[in-house]
Amino acid sequence: MTRRKPIHPRRDGVTLIELLVVASIMLTIAAVSVPSIKPMMESQATARGAQTVATYLERAKSRAKATRRPCGVVFEYFDGTWDGGNIGSASLVLRQMEVPPSFSGYDTTSRVSVAPWQGLWNNGKKISEIYNYEAGWASFVSGEQEPKIQFNYIGPYYRIIYKDGLAYTDGSPAGPYFIEEIPGVETPVGRDFAYQIECDPRTTMTSPVGMPEGTVVDLEFSGSESNFFAKGKNVVVMFAPTGEVDYIIDDGERKNVADTLYFLIGRWDRISALGISDDGYETMAEDGLWNFEDPTNFWVAINTRTGVVTTAEVSEPFAYTLGDWASAVYESREFARFSKRNLGGR
Repeated sequence: MTRRKPIHPRRDGVTLIELLVVASIMLTIAAVSVPSIKPMMESQATARGAQTVATYLERAKSRAKATRRPCGVVFEYFDGTWDGGNIGSASLVLRQMEVPPSFSGYDTTSRVSVAPWQGLWNNGKKISEIYNYEAGWASFVSGEQEPKIQFNYIGPYYRIIYKDGLAYTDGSPAGPYFIEEIPGVETPVGRDFAYQIECDPRTTMTSPVGMPEGTVVDLEFSGSESNFFAKGKNVVVMFAPTGEVDYIIDDGERKNVADTLYFLIGRWDRISALGISDDGYETMAEDGLWNFEDPTNFWVAINTRTGVVTTAEVSEPFAYTLGDWASAVYESREFARFSKRNLGGR
């Protein structure tokens, strides 16, 4: 008995029309989904950036505790985001810094001498002349930004200042190195003091970390609770061995701060630029928002008293009058204080 072939043979594929219909449906779904997915992806990128910064700060704090020397992070200013006041200031790379071991001279016999105060003043503070004739000592001290010296390894540190050309009241030459007296503390006077000089922080061999693609640390709107960092400069946060913030370096100057520090983690295209519009600042972003106005961005906050590092989402844009953006930033930071959470761990 022979098998009869079916009148309509079985098909193994699909028609062109069916493929076009399926493709059209997929494109429609994608077009509807992209607007809602894009903010989520941007938020994930800035969240990763905030976690990167928080973790790196925590690592520096742990290093300070381990070495018993101040250690911190430098937020390197990215050249090209500021032109003397017209473009925003940002950082793309963070590096670890630490204070090297104290300098106590070139051998075990190194000593300094301090002369009694003889009527010299510096910015309203008494200064006493300090001597050290050891070869290389002067070049070492002048190479430090703000050297501080301790005598016989006990007591307070005194700031060393350079004042060339000074003369005493009797006309005899003085200097060029002096120590600035501390109010209420008796300055040691005499010869042959053993000493140690606290050195400036230096970058370490620890690998630097870069911000995730498309994200930045927006230094223009970063700062303390009621201040902003200087534009176009590196910002350094140094932790003490006890864990709290020892000091910061802002605008090239060492500063002690008591307020919480805030670093704004945002998007590259939201760095502010001046001159794009007639009414002032705008950004490269399509909606023109600045980083502190974008709720998908983050604040990284450092409690200077405890050293605790936390993060918080940027609040919804506040209503503010043109030119009063500083008030909006302060409000956003205040909001972050009450909604902060930990991404970097402790």
